[in-house]
Amino acid sequence: MNLPQFGAYAKYYDLLYKDKNYRDEVDYVDSLIKKYSSIKVNRILDIGCGSGNHDILLSQKGYYLTGIDISQDMINVAKKLKINSNVDYYCCDSANFKLNKKFDCVISLFHVISYQTTNDNLFKTFKNAYDHLEGEGIFIFDFWYGPGVLTDRPAVRTKKMSDNESNIIRIATPDLFPNENVVAVNYEVIVEDTKSKTIEKIYETHKMRYFFIPELEFALKQAGFDEITALEWLSTDKKPDFNSWYALIVCRK
Repeated sequence: MNLPQFGAYAKYYDLLYKDKNYRDEVDYVDSLIKKYSSIKVNRILDIGCGSGNHDILLSQKGYYLTGIDISQDMINVAKKLKINSNVDYYCCDSANFKLNKKFDCVISLFHVISYQTTNDNLFKTFKNAYDHLEGEGIFIFDFWYGPGVLTDRPAVRTKKMSDNESNIIRIATPDLFPNENVVAVNYEVIVEDTKSKTIEKIYETHKMRYFFIPELEFALKQAGFDEITALEWLSTDKKPDFNSWYALIVCRK
């Protein structure tokens, strides 16, 4: 994730998402790279890498990963999980970073682009992705898809997860702001220590922007991108529609 809200939440992040199928998602991204890249991809930049789960699996496929995230807490978690020298991590903001090296592919997954709630941040993030790509390099990112979000409106959701140390309940209460194309997701996370039985409560609000294809195409073209393809998340050929909450774009420098 590429947002400053992840503080106390960061240490429970992987437990809350332990049911997320990172391997299938990485296989999907790998298939998109093979389908859309006209150059050999060795080096990948991950914008908003979070705890690095995608990076670890991509590195096992032979790619060299550089992950950036605005949350130092998440970067610390990623560095602890790092299993080989094919992955490097840096704490920096997607809208304001310069690594002084180029990549064959840039990815930004788990809706990191939807955290760019201002046009200024969105344009800067896209320009940074463009500037860090080699010629003919590709940019792959997913996002909340506006037609799907407005068709199936956000609702209160409760999630329960546990391990040997903690029992966690997370309650997500959304507020929809249609004139801003933003959903403010208010999280209450209740953590019970299984040994001491102490309770910790964490409160965070994550503002998520839902997008429409024409506005993303405009912003990407302003950054210099071309050959823009929109897909339903986890599909290699289906266009997003009213039933698609999540979508993905592949574009070329």
